[in-house]
Amino acid sequence: MPSEQTSAYKIVLWRLEQDAQGYPPASVEGLWAKPTAAGYQVDSVAFYAYGIAPGDIISVTEDGEQSWFDSLQQSGGASVFRIVVKAAGDLDQVRAALEDFGCPCQVEKAVRMLAVEVPPSRSLDTLLYYLLTQREAGTLDFEEGVLRHAIPEEFR
Repeated sequence: MPSEQTSAYKIVLWRLEQDAQGYPPASVEGLWAKPTAAGYQVDSVAFYAYGIAPGDIISVTEDGEQSWFDSLQQSGGASVFRIVVKAAGDLDQVRAALEDFGCPCQVEKAVRMLAVEVPPSRSLDTLLYYLLTQREAGTLDFEEGVLRHAIPEEFR
């Protein structure tokens, strides 16, 4: 939930495509957004929707009392990673490491998933090294929800 006054925010809904195994576990995801002159600015990290990150400006369509994502108007420059931590005991340690890298996280404890924002001002070097070594160690797995940072040469 946004930290500022919540009356200025609204939940914008994204339609999600589920695969044959039923993933993601829902057909809709809601993200907080606040009105701006150019549309709505996304203010939370998506656990399941692709192509969207905090700071993005979007347009919405209204359907009764619900607001649905229509299109991306302007990228805010952030990237989003989703991380599944294999052992429950490692969740807090992984989250702390990511936040030490300057990457705010949201947690879905029931499935040990972190939705991670990589602000435009951060480099991917340390984060990618951490994610790749932890995946190799069997601690976690990850995917990109949206990648807007350049991939460092050593990871190509």
